[in-house]
Amino acid sequence: RLMSFIASKLIEIFLLPSNLIAVLGLIGLATAPFGRRKLSRTCLIGSALLLAICGWAPLGPAALMALENRFPKPVINGPVTGIVVLGGAVDTHVSVDRQTLAMNEAGERLTEAVDLSRRYPDARIFLSGGVNHIISHNQTTESQVARDILVMLGVPAQRIEMEERSRTTCENAIESKAA
Repeated sequence: RLMSFIASKLIEIFLLPSNLIAVLGLIGLATAPFGRRKLSRTCLIGSALLLAICGWAPLGPAALMALENRFPKPVINGPVTGIVVLGGAVDTHVSVDRQTLAMNEAGERLTEAVDLSRRYPDARIFLSGGVNHIISHNQTTESQVARDILVMLGVPAQRIEMEERSRTTCENAIESKAA
């Protein structure tokens, strides 16, 4: 399980376009001193062009919007007994280092959970997320930080249950089912 976790984190690093652009630029810089001018120039120009296109053009937001619009917001017609919130919505490093509660770009998971908790006051809230960093001395889990945020936003602590062993989305499902 540890190896699949490490592999998933490494794959995640290399699938981010910004990281690929940086690697391309580093290859360009690294090959220049060895007389590989054509390769170096090609990598550096490619890196600069990709940075300009991906960083300044509205390409990323447009692609994300197209993906999100494929899936309409569900209509809930019936009783809700539980609200499951997957990890990935908080920054445990910032939360611990600065002694604050920090959400990241997926923070709407928590704000939506607050909204749902108000609309469905009898529903249990289940948080899934453990320590998801390969190298970290910090043992604060995503679920702990998410719980503190939900409580701060008015969700009663007794409605919240947690699993704190998962480190990936796949493990979120496995560990949540086990809990």
